[in-house]
Amino acid sequence: MSGIRVMIVEDNEDLREEMEFQLESAGFLVRSAADSVELDALLAQERCDVLVLDLNLPGENGYSIARRLFDPQRLCIIMLTARDEIDDKTRGFEEGADSYMVKPVDRRELAACIRALYRRVALPERFASEWALYCAARELVSPDGRRLGLTATDVTVLSALAAEPGRTRSRQEIVTLLGIDFMETPEGRTNTIISRLRQKLTHFDPELRIVSWRNQGYSYVGPSIQQTPTGIRV
Repeated sequence: MSGIRVMIVEDNEDLREEMEFQLESAGFLVRSAADSVELDALLAQERCDVLVLDLNLPGENGYSIARRLFDPQRLCIIMLTARDEIDDKTRGFEEGADSYMVKPVDRRELAACIRALYRRVALPERFASEWALYCAARELVSPDGRRLGLTATDVTVLSALAAEPGRTRSRQEIVTLLGIDFMETPEGRTNTIISRLRQKLTHFDPELRIVSWRNQGYSYVGPSIQQTPTGIRV
């Protein structure tokens, strides 16, 4: 898990330099800033995966920065502060923090927290330029980040059809995948399941096409869809 891009926002210069040295030694790509102005300048030049953010800063405070930069698809936020009151922690999470850590913190714990949070954004980033089906979360996500909620039945059918675009799957295959007794299932029920899914997909994006082949079955002929069973929500 190398190459994780970390930005530190801390106005105490000694502490900022110490944290930067420790995290670089742990293998992270680290940049640091003393306030929101310097942070924004850094973000204009490069991306950040995990933001380690102090609360008491000159100018814009950490709460405001977290609220402004909140983007769970692309950025994880660790609030690292001396403020340990429950109201401060609660507000931190409400403003967008993924983790709230109280100073002083062991460098190993901070590094472990960064890696754990990065795993949340790493998989979606892998699919950033492709269609992605998150099976357990029951969501189809477009390359530009649009999301389509699906039913469990939708996911089962789409997962099977999209696994091999262009391949025709028979009605019996579809019914069996759904755990339904083929001999007791009217053909109309299967057609209804497919029809509802097809309408949902084409309404979301016309390229997402399911074709019915008379007396043969169904096939998916749209763009490639990457799949993950983990259900990670981004």
